[in-house]
Amino acid sequence: MQSPASRFSSHATVMVARCAFALFGLGTAALVALPSAAHAQASVLLKNQQAGAVVETVDRDAREILLREDNGHLLTVEYGSAVKDLPHMHEGDHLRISYVETLGAQIAPPGSPMPESTLTTARGFVHGHPRGVIAAFNRERATVKTIDLKTHTLSFVTDDGSLHVTVLRTQAMQDFLATLKVGDVVDITRMESISYVITSKVVPQPQAATPQLAVPAGDVVSAAPAGQ
Repeated sequence: MQSPASRFSSHATVMVARCAFALFGLGTAALVALPSAAHAQASVLLKNQQAGAVVETVDRDAREILLREDNGHLLTVEYGSAVKDLPHMHEGDHLRISYVETLGAQIAPPGSPMPESTLTTARGFVHGHPRGVIAAFNRERATVKTIDLKTHTLSFVTDDGSLHVTVLRTQAMQDFLATLKVGDVVDITRMESISYVITSKVVPQPQAATPQLAVPAGDVVSAAPAGQ
């Protein structure tokens, strides 16, 4: 696994998607959704990886965690001040990590508001093991400048005025390209999600209370005499 979690730093809301179309051509991408005639869109699964790791160091002031994966690679998690509500980790904790990255594009409906990037965090338990989830949705809007269906080449301008040219290699994105025309406005969303389970810790879960039988009002419950 590369350094995915570093993307969830305090800059997680920066528009990473400005290079999104360049990544549409990854040959290992898996198709998630096909474009539809009514609302042209496409989504591609870029990564879906799992790994085990051990916490090497925890820097709470810098909000950084250094992990050593099972393969020996070091991974720095910069979770930033925007990340809340996550279980605390300590040196020596063993983790099971899951990382998912998707990339999607859809034609922006006329008059629709500018897309906004969001960051979501959550925590909970899996069979008593503490679990944390961070999901960043980085969104940006682009305007199509040129289209070449024969070479699957597309150029577009992002909101900052930058011009990008890319070749789309996956069938999903080539199908999406066929629905576009020059001047179309496209919303791009890159989702990166990392979740972890602290496998070396088990937190006792509250037990469900034993149900009590309700006694109708006015009735008296007494113990039966001995011998009966």
